[in-house]
Amino acid sequence: MTVQTPTSPRQTLPNETQPAIADGVETILSVTEADIADYTESVVPQAKRRSNFRMLAQFLSMQAVFGTVLVGYGARFQGLTLSELTVAMLIAAAVMSLYCIGSANAGAATGQTHSVMARSIFGTIGSGLVSLLLIVNGMAFYLFTVKFIIDIAGGLVTLPAIGSITALLAVVMIVNTYFGFEGVQRFAQFVAVPVILVWGVFATILAFTTVSSDVLAAVPHVDSKTGMIMVIGSMVGLSTWGNEPDFFRYAKTGRAAWWNIPTIVISYLVGALLFPIMGYMIASLSNQPDFGPSISYFVNFTMFGSALLGIVVIVINQWAVQDGNLYIAVNGAQNVLSGIRGWKRQYTVVGLGLIAAVLTFYLPNLQDTFNLVTSIGSTTVPVASTIMAIDLFLLPWLFGIKRPMYRVANWSELGIANWPGVVALAAGTLVGVYTAGLIPMLNSDYIGFPALQAWLTGAVVYLIGVTLVHKSANVKALLGFSSI
Repeated sequence: MTVQTPTSPRQTLPNETQPAIADGVETILSVTEADIADYTESVVPQAKRRSNFRMLAQFLSMQAVFGTVLVGYGARFQGLTLSELTVAMLIAAAVMSLYCIGSANAGAATGQTHSVMARSIFGTIGSGLVSLLLIVNGMAFYLFTVKFIIDIAGGLVTLPAIGSITALLAVVMIVNTYFGFEGVQRFAQFVAVPVILVWGVFATILAFTTVSSDVLAAVPHVDSKTGMIMVIGSMVGLSTWGNEPDFFRYAKTGRAAWWNIPTIVISYLVGALLFPIMGYMIASLSNQPDFGPSISYFVNFTMFGSALLGIVVIVINQWAVQDGNLYIAVNGAQNVLSGIRGWKRQYTVVGLGLIAAVLTFYLPNLQDTFNLVTSIGSTTVPVASTIMAIDLFLLPWLFGIKRPMYRVANWSELGIANWPGVVALAAGTLVGVYTAGLIPMLNSDYIGFPALQAWLTGAVVYLIGVTLVHKSANVKALLGFSSI
C-alpha cells in the first residue's frame, strides 16, 4: 500500500482516470498562493529552489552596492593608504565569508526564513526577540539607503520639497518586495547586477588610469589616524545583515549546496573591493572630505557629466539593496503578525513602507545614519544567525542533540524558550553594541572589532550553556524544543 504524505503528490488508483485538467488547475492555484505568500510560513520545496547562477546574481546584487564607496572614501580622509584599505577589505571579506557559510547554509538546510527558523530554535520568547531585532535591523538599513539616494540626487540636481520626496521614495521602493522573493530576484538578475558591475568596473579602471602615484601617495594628514580595524568593522557592518537564511533557503541542497561557498566568497570579494577602492580613488581625485559635495565631481568623472544617468544607475543599484533591506524587516514582522486571522504578507510590506515614510522625517545626517546603521546591523541579528548555525550543525556532532526542523512550527507547538540561546543572544548583542559605542551612558568609544566580538561571545556562551544542560533529564525543555 502507498502511504501518501501531506507533501506528496496525489496517487492514482488502479483503473482510475487521472483528472489531469482538474489536478493541473489545483496545482497552479496552490503554487500561486504559496509563491505570493513567499513561503514565509512554510518550507521552500526542493522544486522551487533556484539555480546556483540565480543565487549568485541575487547575493551579488546585495553586496556589490554603491553605498560601500563611503567606506573607501572615508578611509582616504582618515589617513589610510590604498594598500592598507585593500588589506582591510580582504580581511573583511574573509571574516564575512566564514560567518555567512554557516548562516546561509542554515537557510538552505531548513528551507525556512530566519524568523520562523528562530521559532524552533529559540522558542517563543527567543523568537519574539529575534523578530524584533530583524525589524529594527531591516528598517535601519532601509532608511539609510533612502537617505543615501536622496543625498546623492540632491548633489546632482535641485530637489524641491526634499522631505516629501524622501518619504515618497520610502513607499515607492517597496514594489519588488511586495511580489515576494521572485520579484526581488528577477530585478537583481536582469537589471541590478549587469548595470552596476559594468559601471563599477569601468569607473574603477578609469580611476586607476587617471590618478597618478603622487596623488595617491599624498594621503591627507590627520591628527589621529583611523585604525584598519575600524574600516574593517564599517565594511562588515554594512554587508552582514544576519538574514542570509531568508535568501539561501531558496538554494539547492545536497551536492549542489557546495556552490553556496563560491557564491558567498565571490559576492563578498566583489563587494569589499570594487566600490570601496573606487571610493578611495575618487576621494584622491576630488580632495573633498565631505562626500556630499563630491557627488557632482564623481558623476562628471565616471558618467560623462550626465546627472540623469548618474541618478538612474545609482537608483537601480540601491533599489536592489532596498529589496534585501525591507525583506529582512518583512520576514521578522510577518513571523509575529501571521498569527492574526486573515493577515497577509502584502499588508506587512505596505505597513512597513508607510512607517518608513514617516521615519524619514526624523533621520540624522548621512554620516551619522551610516555609523549608527552599520554598528547595529553587524552586532544584533548576526549573533542570532551564528547561534542557529551552531545549533543545526555543531550540536548534533558535539552532543547528539538534533531538533526537528522538517517543517515550520506553529506558535502553539513552541517551547517557552531556548534558555542558553536567549542568554547567548543577549550576551553577544550586549557586547557588540557596547564595544560599538552604542550605549552612550556606558561607553561611547569604538573598541576592537564589535561585530566579531559579538558573534564569538554569542557562540561561546551558547556552547557553554548547552554543555551545562545537555545531560539534564529535561534538556529538550531547557533548549526550547518544539513539539512537532
